[in-house]
Amino acid sequence: MAQPEIICLGEALIDILPTVYGSSIVATGEMKMAAGGAPANVAVGLARLGTRSGFIGRVGDDFFGYHLKEILEANGVDTSHLIMDPLIHTGLAFVSWNEIGDANYLFYRQPSADTMLQPEDIDLAYLAGAKVLQFGSLLLATEPSASATFHALQVAAKAGLLLSYDLNLRLSNWPHEEAALSAVNKPLGFANIIKLNRHELGFLTGETDPEVGTARLWQDHFRLVVITMDKSGCFYRTANSHGFVPSRPVRAVDTVGAGDGFMAGVLDGLRRANFSFDDTSVQMACRQAVAVGALTVSKPGGIPAMPYRQEVDAFGI
Repeated sequence: MAQPEIICLGEALIDILPTVYGSSIVATGEMKMAAGGAPANVAVGLARLGTRSGFIGRVGDDFFGYHLKEILEANGVDTSHLIMDPLIHTGLAFVSWNEIGDANYLFYRQPSADTMLQPEDIDLAYLAGAKVLQFGSLLLATEPSASATFHALQVAAKAGLLLSYDLNLRLSNWPHEEAALSAVNKPLGFANIIKLNRHELGFLTGETDPEVGTARLWQDHFRLVVITMDKSGCFYRTANSHGFVPSRPVRAVDTVGAGDGFMAGVLDGLRRANFSFDDTSVQMACRQAVAVGALTVSKPGGIPAMPYRQEVDAFGI
């Protein structure tokens, strides 16, 4: 398989979901499974949009792990650096929805294979051939995966890659908020592209207004900060401009994976603009991201809902 342009680092998990969107496993007593994990979702989203993607991480040498490997490969994601851990099982994430439609996650990762990613699992040559390393914060809550993540960031930064950070905050994985805040702030010293939702922006800066919060967050090495704003759209800030891109109205069927689809849309859009961060290129990438996010919520599941290039083109950006 050809060298990936964008490599996604992190967790590939099995999502356990209610059979009916908006309900809970406890209420219905029924469940279904789906391949998931934010970096895995982004990798598939990128591949379906036409960007060569790869995945670095660990899954268990079990039927869940092989299912994840097969799903990634079937969607064109390079899995040459996906490790099948013989000792630790694949992680599970149980999903339910609250009364206002927000997804809640209960992780079974104490430990799971993704948390056992080692610094020596990071291949310098593999990273150096890419243009972007995409990562999140979940692996920062555990060792050795936190050390492996920071090793990858250091290697990728030295190799000249753009580092793209989707915070994807899951506070239930941390002993307390102070520990989470300290850990999730550290990658901002490396990241060039940052994607947050308004809650995460408030968590980092104490300010949920996107214009004020992104100005407070901004560092000189940043190239783009994007704030997703649920049904409203998104706000973006670059070194020289900022603006708002409105949402695309659709009937929401399942919000799982919406942010991951959005992230894939941004990165694929920037790749098509040769990673130019001028206002026109960033607006186009954000418009595509909003379209991909809308298409993702219009179908059930995370990876199954990631739209293909032809769907996005037909939907329009």
